[in-house]
Amino acid sequence: MKVIRNAVWIWFGVLLILNVIPLGNDVNKSLSGNEIWGFRVDYLLHSVMILGFAWIEVLKRVLGFSGFGVWKFGVLVIFASIGMELIQLLIPWRSFNPVDLAYNLVGAVLGMVAVLMVNGERGRVKSIEN
Repeated sequence: MKVIRNAVWIWFGVLLILNVIPLGNDVNKSLSGNEIWGFRVDYLLHSVMILGFAWIEVLKRVLGFSGFGVWKFGVLVIFASIGMELIQLLIPWRSFNPVDLAYNLVGAVLGMVAVLMVNGERGRVKSIEN
């Protein structure tokens, strides 16, 4: 159960490691050269990796664990979105890309919407039960 409670921080650590390891030119070309529905795969991955925070938070709430407050979660994903891209300025083999940052923020906003919706549903169910 402790793993579920700390899953957001575990995911943050995984993303941090993935953001600093060298990928190599072949992986970079593969990610940026392929498209899904007209979007580059690497841009979609940026949104999906940040959406991972929301999936974890929603799962915690569905399983009955207390999650972050909605605003605390929002601050966390916004800072993670920005921080994951800014840290690449410090890594010589990585490069900052403002479009990557934008897709990180798209994932953060979609994640906040998902958490707000689940939080609203849980509040509505509690008011019906009372």
